[in-house]
Amino acid sequence: MRGQEGHPSRLALLGCLASLCVASVKGFATQTAWTTQTLESISLADNPSPQGPISEQERPTTTHGITEDAPYFVSPPLSSVRTRLGRPAVLTCVVKHLGNRQVSWIRGRDLHVLSYGQVTFSSDARLSVSHSEDSWTLTIKFSQPRDAGTYSCQVNTQPPQAVWYNLTVIEARANILGKETLYLQSGSTISLQCVIKEQLAIPGLVLWYQDDHLVERQSSRIKVTTRVTNVTTSTLTVEAARLQDSGNYSCWPSAGRPDSVLVHVIQGDPPAAMQHGSSAPGACPFLLVPMILTSLMFLLT
Repeated sequence: MRGQEGHPSRLALLGCLASLCVASVKGFATQTAWTTQTLESISLADNPSPQGPISEQERPTTTHGITEDAPYFVSPPLSSVRTRLGRPAVLTCVVKHLGNRQVSWIRGRDLHVLSYGQVTFSSDARLSVSHSEDSWTLTIKFSQPRDAGTYSCQVNTQPPQAVWYNLTVIEARANILGKETLYLQSGSTISLQCVIKEQLAIPGLVLWYQDDHLVERQSSRIKVTTRVTNVTTSTLTVEAARLQDSGNYSCWPSAGRPDSVLVHVIQGDPPAAMQHGSSAPGACPFLLVPMILTSLMFLLT
């Protein structure tokens, strides 16, 4: 009888122990959640997450009005940089509160790391990096068209902060007006006009070449005039043209891309092919004669 009576007591005791265990687990879970939340709050307060590139005016502050010591960029004076072909390209990045972190320059088109700190990682001797106080400057000497594109100044925070620059290399291009090939009679005047819309590295400096020889400007028959307005216009005039004046004439702007025209000085009347173009179209009517005769024979039969 006692065993049967004690059985409900044991069940009650086991239920009480189970209730205590559930209460302990709930209390432990609550304490763990509170501890985790507290640690996260402390971590966020002591280690603010990077905010990315910001300007001096947008620099973050604490609740006491004191600015944080995290690195930040001063807004660049020029995020779009233009330089002429052959001239140096200079990109300057200003970083405040850099601390023990490093600045890298990265080329956008292939994401190639050009430098880390003041150490360069490029076989191109034209590239160099200089550092003065908070400024990090990437210099590309003797800039070429392939240097154009985007460049990034980056600080190795987590996540990295970066500002981007766009480099434009201006290449002056010559354009000789008129046809690519000219036929002139001996004794006539050769007149070639070259127009350059872009600004020249040396304003007004345009050179003319006949084949691979510089045109002699001091000749009594030859005259070169260059006029600079919103565009540069250079005119080559050769009076009383001779057979030896034939050749490939090129207009070369200073540090720019040339244009050329082929001049033929001939004696007497130019051949018909020179006056009217190719004689191939003239052969087309002769090809139609057999077709017409065949059609007539078919109609008569």
